[in-house]
Amino acid sequence: MTSKKLLKFYFRAGRLNDALDNLIMRSACASATGGNTVFYYADKIIEIVEAKRKLSELWKYLDGVMSSFNGEDKGILLGYALSRGGYNGLPKDRANAVRRVVVRFMRRAKNLSAYGEAVELVKRYYALTGR
Repeated sequence: MTSKKLLKFYFRAGRLNDALDNLIMRSACASATGGNTVFYYADKIIEIVEAKRKLSELWKYLDGVMSSFNGEDKGILLGYALSRGGYNGLPKDRANAVRRVVVRFMRRAKNLSAYGEAVELVKRYYALTGR
C-alpha cells in the first residue's frame, strides 16, 4: 500500500467511519423485507462491524506514530495525503521536504505488517474516504 493512501485513511478516518455506518444502516433497513434476506444482511452487518474494529486498531496505531511528529510535519503529511498529484508539480525543494517527512513516517510505522488485514480493508474501502 502506498504511503499516500495510508495517510489519507488516517486523516479521513471519520469520513470512512460515517460511510461504514451508512452501509450498516442500509443493510439493516434492507433486511426489513424479511425472509431469507435477513440472514444475508445480518452477515453483511457483522462483516462491516468487524472491518470497523480492525480499521480502528490500525488508526490507533497510526495515531501513535503521528504523535511523534510536530505540527509542521503533520501539516506536510496532511497536504500530501489530500493532494491530487503527490510530489508532481511541487517545486524541487518542497517536494524533497515532503519526501523526507513521508519517509520518516513510513520508517516509524515499521510494525505496519502486524495490521495486514486492516491495510487490506483500507484498500477495499479507500474510495469511501472522500476527496
